[in-house]
Amino acid sequence: VKKRIYQGEGDKKLSAQYVLYKSLLIILKLISPIMPFITEEIYQEYFRKTEKDKSIHISEWPRLELKQKTLNNLTNLELFYDILSQIRQEKTKAQKPMNSECTLTFDKKDYSTLKELLEDLRDVMNIKEIKTGKFKVEFAE
Repeated sequence: VKKRIYQGEGDKKLSAQYVLYKSLLIILKLISPIMPFITEEIYQEYFRKTEKDKSIHISEWPRLELKQKTLNNLTNLELFYDILSQIRQEKTKAQKPMNSECTLTFDKKDYSTLKELLEDLRDVMNIKEIKTGKFKVEFAE
């Protein structure tokens, strides 16, 4: 989330930076067999100082490790994406820009499930207030 990177502070900002760093490194590793020269150049320029391997081509291949907590978070993430998609659809129907301020009302069960992700939802969709009830997106006039 751009807001976390540019305006965040402390652990929230560090967390976002860490995820972006690790994500780009994994993507580079995955495409390095197809694009060896450019990925090596990017690795040397941006990752070599902090990574232990001299080359991206001798670095360890990314591994997927799923724990029960991770599986639960993936389920929550699917719900997050579903609600995000619904909000975007409502903004499109109302011919509002994606960054327009709104108030969101959605199911109480979903609210409690996404409790940890509500701040991210607020930031991504510029939500002023989140309420529980029947799903509805209201726009500030």
